[in-house]
Amino acid sequence: MEQPNIFDYATSELSQDAFICYLLAFGKEKYKNDFPKEYILAHKFLGKCGINEKEEILAIKRQVHNIDVLIITTSYLLIIEDKIYTDEHDDQIIRYVKNLRANKEEYTIDKTIKVCYLKTTDYVRAYQSSDINILPKSDCCSLNRNDLMDLLEECRQCNIIYESFYNRLKMVNERANACKDNDIFDWNKEKWFAYLSSELKGRNFNIGWVNNARGGFYACWFDWKKCGKGEDYKQIEISFADDKTSKVKLCLKFSSENKEITRYSQSVIKDLQVKAVARKYEISNRVGRTTTYAYKTARDKKDVQDFINDVS
Repeated sequence: MEQPNIFDYATSELSQDAFICYLLAFGKEKYKNDFPKEYILAHKFLGKCGINEKEEILAIKRQVHNIDVLIITTSYLLIIEDKIYTDEHDDQIIRYVKNLRANKEEYTIDKTIKVCYLKTTDYVRAYQSSDINILPKSDCCSLNRNDLMDLLEECRQCNIIYESFYNRLKMVNERANACKDNDIFDWNKEKWFAYLSSELKGRNFNIGWVNNARGGFYACWFDWKKCGKGEDYKQIEISFADDKTSKVKLCLKFSSENKEITRYSQSVIKDLQVKAVARKYEISNRVGRTTTYAYKTARDKKDVQDFINDVS
């Protein structure tokens, strides 16, 4: 019989923080014999974060120096930055690392700091520190919804809280799978995240929300190339109405570090526009630090795939 799911009501990041703390709490030595499956699962989570699964979990802290979850093991401090709908901003993880290193509390002494960037609802790419001198790439990992589902799969039936959280994540996946594959105007955002992640696998890309006066859209940026004093790249803009796709705009963009470089790059942009017109794009002249110099409106999935695969 289908049962009510607490995570249909506890949908905030604080609720997800609590679940992660609950899962990892079973990894303490005192639970090893009475809750062996939960104990093993907690240590497998450490393994996914690049920490030896045999590490002893000593303590679990929340909101220390604004860190969502801080796991203290024998040899490591594991920062878990937990996101659902939002993204990292203002170099917050770097600030957390600096604050821990500056802290003189006993639990910070002689421990390696690692970071797990966890995102369970929206798209998440591999986390890369903005300062590799502070946080080397080897000390960062990213986990998404499917990573967490894979972890819970083998143990979810032994614990109703695990089962409930797993079912909540499964429901998000089912939303994407329920969309008609060839009709992009039937797609919700979960379907777009799954599709773009698959189509652009192995390429440098990112997906994020762009707010504007018309209500905003999701954008997918990819295929950056050096061009003059700036960069040429592609952007897919996806707008929604009533949880369905309402418009898909395929944009060719020029970006620079500041507006002045863009302004002085008009001849470069004109050359790009001439080439775009020959490929059936419409001209756009929206100037800023980034400029949409040409675009198409997608009519179907093939238009999107052709745009992704275009190497001109």
